[in-house]
Amino acid sequence: MSYASTPSWQTDHAESRPEVARVNAGPQRDARRVRHWQLQTLAALLSQIGGILFMVIAARLGHAHWTFVWVWAPLSMALTLWVLLGLSMGFGLRWRDPTLTVPQIAYSLVSAVACYAAVGPMRGPSLAMACLALLFSIFALTARQVRWLTGFVMTLYASVMFILARWQPERYPLGEELANFIIMLTVMPTFALLAGRLSTLRAQLSRQRLELQHALARLDEQAGQDELTGLMNRRRAAEKLQERCLQARRGTGFCVALADLDHFKSVNDRCGHAVGDLVLRRFASELTPLLREGDVLARWGGEEFLLLLGATDPVQAGLALDRLRQHVESLSVLLPDGQTLRFTVSFGLTEYRPPEEGSETVARADAALYQAKAQGRNRVVMAQPGGPAASVVPGH
Repeated sequence: MSYASTPSWQTDHAESRPEVARVNAGPQRDARRVRHWQLQTLAALLSQIGGILFMVIAARLGHAHWTFVWVWAPLSMALTLWVLLGLSMGFGLRWRDPTLTVPQIAYSLVSAVACYAAVGPMRGPSLAMACLALLFSIFALTARQVRWLTGFVMTLYASVMFILARWQPERYPLGEELANFIIMLTVMPTFALLAGRLSTLRAQLSRQRLELQHALARLDEQAGQDELTGLMNRRRAAEKLQERCLQARRGTGFCVALADLDHFKSVNDRCGHAVGDLVLRRFASELTPLLREGDVLARWGGEEFLLLLGATDPVQAGLALDRLRQHVESLSVLLPDGQTLRFTVSFGLTEYRPPEEGSETVARADAALYQAKAQGRNRVVMAQPGGPAASVVPGH
């Protein structure tokens, strides 16, 4: 969009590097999280394979029915592989819990109880399957979720043990079932307490990490902001200029202008530095809402300001700057003694010419600004390619 068709401007002078960094860091952070989830799911898959091998051995020894193994094993593998496929293809990222942690752990706990009931004399080692499932939960779930899962599996084990002892007392003696339940009663609550502690630590670390990120963002913003005017300072503006140069070398041109308040030294000498600061703040606050979105206004030093004007040619940029010049000319600052102070501004304008460095462009704009001062101030002067600087619209 050109300046000719955009009489109302907005600026991105408040755009700070933390915002850009967060945008760039987002995909990297997501990629790391996906890799973490994939490793977690692969670990669950290995656990499932171990459980399947255990059941195959139990079936070969005649302690479990092959029908149970042929039904349970593919179902378990399918669930885990589905989650892994969802993460790899990307559609699982839209889920609130991409790895379906709670459903997976709940299914694993139910599977552990089912295996306990199916393998008869080999049921002791199957208790480790439930412990392994809860081990995954303490690193991924909240303390409340772990307590809920612990209560769920303890209730399930107690019910199954009681039914088995009543239904097949010779295969599942009551004393053995009671001993197994005491073991579960000892181990499972320990997992729940450990999970609660780890959940609290995760929450504290997450909160501290966010506080640190916010503090660093504030420091970075302050490091790139002019304290008096609230605009970008020279350091941040130089970084922004370098970014625009890189973009322009790929085909997106822009113009650079230097603005200098006329006779500003005499304002400081006659009215004091407090009034000079007021003039600088007024200039910045008046021009900021008149810029287009994507344009940059920064304090370059003293009473000098840098403007980066994107997606426009020098002629349109010059006419737009002259509108700004006329607006500044119409302003007045109320002094403490009740009098008013008027001030003007001169602009030096040039177009970036790839593949030159940004400092060369600024130097050319500075030379045009010098010509504006020499020609009487309160005007816009454009640096002509290969020729002398020319006034776009002289001041009146």
